[in-house]
Amino acid sequence: MAYKFKATMYYSDEETKEFLLGKAVKANGKRSESHYLYSLVTNEREGQHQADNEGKSHPPSVQLFPEFTTSREFTVSGHITFSGLAHVFQQQEKESALMRLKHKSLMEAIDLKIHEDVIKEDSFKREEQNEDYFLVVLKTYIACYYSCPSAQSGIYEGMFTATCRVIIVNRALWDNYNGKFNFEKIRYIKYEDIAKTGKGIPGGLCKVAEISAKDKTGAFFIPVSTLPVKFPEKTNPGLVLIKGVEVSFHKERLKLKAMNETQKQRYSKKMLNFPS
Repeated sequence: MAYKFKATMYYSDEETKEFLLGKAVKANGKRSESHYLYSLVTNEREGQHQADNEGKSHPPSVQLFPEFTTSREFTVSGHITFSGLAHVFQQQEKESALMRLKHKSLMEAIDLKIHEDVIKEDSFKREEQNEDYFLVVLKTYIACYYSCPSAQSGIYEGMFTATCRVIIVNRALWDNYNGKFNFEKIRYIKYEDIAKTGKGIPGGLCKVAEISAKDKTGAFFIPVSTLPVKFPEKTNPGLVLIKGVEVSFHKERLKLKAMNETQKQRYSKKMLNFPS
C-alpha cells in the first residue's frame, strides 16, 4: 500500500533499538517499526481530542467557601425627598426611561440617608481612632413608597426602609482571611450563573450570610482570590462603602412604589407629627 506522507525517526542508542524492535511485532508475526510509530501518533491525537472535548463540556468550577457571618444587620428608615427630574421631561422621552431616572435619584437619596445614619452609629466607630479600617454597608433589601405633592415641582416625598449588613473591615479581619477576601468588590450573583461558571464569575466565592432572606435566585458574595492582597493603605479611617441593591434588582430585593390615595392620606397625617 502506497502512503502519501512519510516521516523518518533517527536514534543512536542500542536500548531504543531493542525496545522498538520488540514493540514493532504485529499480530501476524511480522515486524513493522513504522506501523508501531504510527499507532503511537494516532493514540496521542485521539487522547488530545478527548481531553479537548472534556475541557469544553466541563468548565472550571467555582470554589465556594463557608458563609461569611462576621457582619451586623442594620436597618435605616424614615422620611425622604428626591427629585423626579421633571425638568428634563421631553415629550419624546419614554416613560420607562423617566421612571429609571426617577428611581435612580431615589436610590441616591436613600444611600445618602444610610451614610448619615451609619457614621452616627457609635457601635461602628473604632475605639482605636488611629486604626486603619473601613465599613462596607451592604443593602440587602429596600422598600419605599413615594408621592409627588406637586406635579410641576418634580420633588417627590416618601417613606423608606433599608435593611443592610455592615462589615467592619480592619487589618485583623483582613489578615484573618490571608488578604484573599476582596471586601471592596462584594456583589450580587445569581446561583444559576455560578453553576454555569459564566464569564466574569470569580474562581472563589464566599456568600454573605443574611437573616431570613426571601431571595432564592441569588445572594451577595465576596470574591476570593488565590493570591493574597495587602490591606488598602490609602483607606481613610471610617470610610463607608455602600453596595448592594440598585434600581435593577428584582422584587425580592427591591420594592419602589407610588402611593395610592389611602397611603397618601396616611403619609400626610404622619408627616404632621414627624419631627422637623
